[in-house]
Amino acid sequence: METGRLLADELLSQDLPVQSGYPMDASRVLLGLMKLSRQAESPALEQQDPLQGIISRGVLRSLLAALHFRDVATVRHSRRVAQLAIGIAGALGWDGRHLKMLEIAALLHDVGKIGVPDNILFKPGKLSPDEADLMALHYNIGYDVLQACRADREVLEVVRQSHQHFNGEADGYRKIGAEIHQGARILAVADAYDSLSTDQVYRKSRPHAEIVQTLMEAAGTQFDGNVVCALARWAETEGLPQAGGGEVERTRRLQGQAETQATMEASALCHIFSYLYLLESLYDGFYLLDSDLRFVVWNRGAEELLSRPSQEMLGQVWTSRLLRYSDDHEQPLADHECPLNRVISEGRAISQNVRIQHADGRWIEVELQSVPLVDDCGRLQGVAEIFRDLHRTSRRPQEYRDLKIAATRDPLTGVANRGELETQLALMVSEHSRSGQQEPFSVIFLDIDYFKSINDTYGHTVGDEVLVDLARLLQHETYSGELVGRYGGEEFVVLCPGTDLMQTIKRAERLRVAISRGHLGKVKGLEVTSSFGVTQAEPGDSIESIIRRADKALYKAKELGRNRTCSYTTDQILSDDLRPAASEKTQDEPFLHSAVFQACVAADMIVYKLGGFVTDHHARLVEVAPKRAVLRVGRSGLLPFWGNVDDRRPVEIEVEFGDETPGHVRRRRGSPEVPVEVRIRPLGWIRSSDVFQSRARRVLKSLKAYFVASN
Repeated sequence: METGRLLADELLSQDLPVQSGYPMDASRVLLGLMKLSRQAESPALEQQDPLQGIISRGVLRSLLAALHFRDVATVRHSRRVAQLAIGIAGALGWDGRHLKMLEIAALLHDVGKIGVPDNILFKPGKLSPDEADLMALHYNIGYDVLQACRADREVLEVVRQSHQHFNGEADGYRKIGAEIHQGARILAVADAYDSLSTDQVYRKSRPHAEIVQTLMEAAGTQFDGNVVCALARWAETEGLPQAGGGEVERTRRLQGQAETQATMEASALCHIFSYLYLLESLYDGFYLLDSDLRFVVWNRGAEELLSRPSQEMLGQVWTSRLLRYSDDHEQPLADHECPLNRVISEGRAISQNVRIQHADGRWIEVELQSVPLVDDCGRLQGVAEIFRDLHRTSRRPQEYRDLKIAATRDPLTGVANRGELETQLALMVSEHSRSGQQEPFSVIFLDIDYFKSINDTYGHTVGDEVLVDLARLLQHETYSGELVGRYGGEEFVVLCPGTDLMQTIKRAERLRVAISRGHLGKVKGLEVTSSFGVTQAEPGDSIESIIRRADKALYKAKELGRNRTCSYTTDQILSDDLRPAASEKTQDEPFLHSAVFQACVAADMIVYKLGGFVTDHHARLVEVAPKRAVLRVGRSGLLPFWGNVDDRRPVEIEVEFGDETPGHVRRRRGSPEVPVEVRIRPLGWIRSSDVFQSRARRVLKSLKAYFVASN
């Protein structure tokens, strides 16, 4: 090599191209997405275009061409799903623009697969957990692109919600009543049906009857039972559409168009999708702004990071007051210090650590990349801002979601468990209080009648089958905004948002009749019935007061002979108290335990002895008078059912003291005695008087020990 002459100088000539055929940096890739967004703004060529206001026809054609360019099988699947979804929706009474919106959502629900790597998209076997996590991102990718394409917001919601569980997969805790769009429920059933009816690399297709049975088994949790029934009715009366030569011919025409007219465009779109996978998998959130600084894309990560839904952000103009940034001392940044304004003024990408304000007011420390989107003429077409949470913990997204769902489910029946019931009820009460009681909600308690005898007669296996069948029946018979949960044992609860007392009573009666007519347990001769208690939230209610009324109503239903529905309001309780007067109590009453004994202590020591009992048993004094005290021992959760240990079996103890008398002759002379009368009652709901009486005897024995009782 000659001095001063490098090999690189010989190989890298001045004639080499400056830019490759594919954009390789973030700015140019995302600029392609912005071009798609501008294309979506173009007015329809025909005034009567049925897609007007739903999505640009040109954008739709581009997306389908790119998807076909990537994977013909996915296009064919999407078309079959669209046919199924329209048929089901028609059976449910849909028509007009809503049907067209659903068809578009079905055609594009898998558009995110355009960017899935070949080794995952075409893998001839089951995906590994890491591969499944990456594949699951296609839902988010599709949602991002459809936002940029300015698709109708109803289309966005249907696509977004179609992969969620019917009863609501929570991000953190999802408030029930935020109903999943019926279009999403239809799309979920249609998608699952086509998948099960088509040969896959890991399994063969299944017959229609078996598919419907599979979908019905998941009704109430993953799918809407009403939609599955509509599919079955439609298939029986009109027959399902058959894919044949027509479908093949249509996909051939689309393939020809892609090859002759839009191959390069489709290839460029594939590159954009692939880059979005990097953003979704490596970073915690991002958004895109157009040249007017309006939000065009607000991805799911940004929603979760800042707790701001995309419906709230899309179309808004960015300001430093809408998204607030601060320094390390949580002092708001001045406008000229904000990364976005710096990018616009300096014309270059920047990266810095800042704090951004969460919707609840707290500050989140992030690494923020701000990237200007500049076209070939040097004009600013938009800005992308990409976030990485500096305090995030690494996790597998799909594994995390699965664990989160499992943590809220009863393992036997699959309905919400006790913890989820308590969480959702707390959210409902809080929302009811904040909204000024404008939106009603009600609670249904139900209990299987004589469940112990079912276990004793038929065995616990049949008892478990009864519980599973009952849970499934409740899910089929309730609406999508409601939550069915098992609190424990044979006790179930239904939370009914947006429902007043009379509607809930009718709903409970419908459930009661369905249970009595159902063949639960699948054992000949076994008849299962349930008792119901209903109440509606009232002004000033707390969780405890709502539960107390529902509990009283359920107890009343059992008292009146079971297999019936009772309801209570606060006014009814005041005028028709379920608890008899104290003078009517007898020791024969199953849920009262009373006793009289002599406390061998001086009258002035009584208060100290009682204080020791309160401290040692973590009791709570409810009422204190010179000769009387009322205290409570034990605690319950948000719902009042008794647990399996004494600490979860709360009781109320009423203690009355008489006058001091000389000691008993058998005791040492002069030792004083005070007569003590004790009455113990259960708090909350307990079906077994034997369990209560056993608990009461233990409490009484302990209390007597503190007073050195003589009898």
